[in-house]
Amino acid sequence: MAVSFRGVRFSWHEEFPPLTFSLPASGIAAFHGRAKSGKTAALLAIIGGIKPVAGEISVLGMDPLRQTRAIRRRVGLSFVEGIYEPYFSLTVADNCRFQAALQGQKIETRTVETLLSKVRADFGPDEVLFRLDPLRRLKVGIALALIGSPEIVLVDEPFRSLKRNEEEEVKEIFRELKGEGRLVVFTTVKEGELDIADQVIDMEKGVARK
Repeated sequence: MAVSFRGVRFSWHEEFPPLTFSLPASGIAAFHGRAKSGKTAALLAIIGGIKPVAGEISVLGMDPLRQTRAIRRRVGLSFVEGIYEPYFSLTVADNCRFQAALQGQKIETRTVETLLSKVRADFGPDEVLFRLDPLRRLKVGIALALIGSPEIVLVDEPFRSLKRNEEEEVKEIFRELKGEGRLVVFTTVKEGELDIADQVIDMEKGVARK
C-alpha cells in the first residue's frame, strides 16, 4: 500500500476519531468530512508537515516525520490556502522554478510547458498568477505538484469555487493521472464531489469506504 494510517489522531477530542485506512499505489482517494474535521491535517501529515498526537503513518514504506525529504521527492502537494501558497506576483514559470529548487532540482521552460499541457492549461508559463481565475490557479497548483513526476499527488479542496463544467475538467485530469499509475488524494466537504473517488476516507468515522 502507498499510504497507511493506523490509529492516527490529530486531537484527543472525542469528535475526532482515530484514522485507520490504507490506500493503494494507484487510484483516486478523498478525505471527506465537515469543515475542520481534520482533512487538511491528514493531507499534510502524508508529507510530514503535521505530527499526529497518536498513531503511525507509512508513505511508500517510509515514516513521513523521519524521512520527510525522501517523501517530498515522491509526493507532490498542490496549494493549501493559508499554509502552502504560491507567489501570486510571480509568473507560472518562476513559481515552478522556485518549487523545483526546494526539491534540489532545476526546471527548464520546456518542462514547465509540458506540465501545463498535462493539466490542460490554456495559458503559458509567462502568465502572472494573480491574473488567473480559480480554475487556472488550480491547474498551476497541480502542475507544481507534478514537478519531479511524483507517485502521489495531493490536492486540497480542488473543486471549491469552480463551475460544474470546470469541476468535470479537473476530474478528468485526475483520471488521467490515475491512468498513469499515480495515486491522487484530495479533500472535500461535499458528497457530490466524491463520484470520482475509488476510496473515501470518512473523517467523522475514521475509516475508508468505497
